[in-house]
Amino acid sequence: MSELLSIMPLPALIIIGLLIVASVILIVYSYIKERTLEQIRGDVYQLVLKAEHRYKQSSAGKQKMKWVVSQARKLLPSWLQIIISEDALVKIIQVWFDEVKDLLDDGKVNKSYR
Repeated sequence: MSELLSIMPLPALIIIGLLIVASVILIVYSYIKERTLEQIRGDVYQLVLKAEHRYKQSSAGKQKMKWVVSQARKLLPSWLQIIISEDALVKIIQVWFDEVKDLLDDGKVNKSYR
């Protein structure tokens, strides 16, 4: 790394870094534009339902989440699998799952399920 710094000036490295970040943002945006967030969320909800039927024990929550995350990762394009970590996907899916539970308790997403 120090060799790279001695060969390339810092502003050039910053510009290259910004170009990489901009490229990643553009790629993620194009994927989301192609498949709306609602479509992606719908696919994940279907996986949650399949997990509920697959693992009937009430104590299998972690096992269900692990299965849903592994299946959801397979739905992502390979380049996006590299960008989004498994931990990040778990957090996203957990937020969506909590919203569904909140909606089901009284028909509104109002954080009444806590």
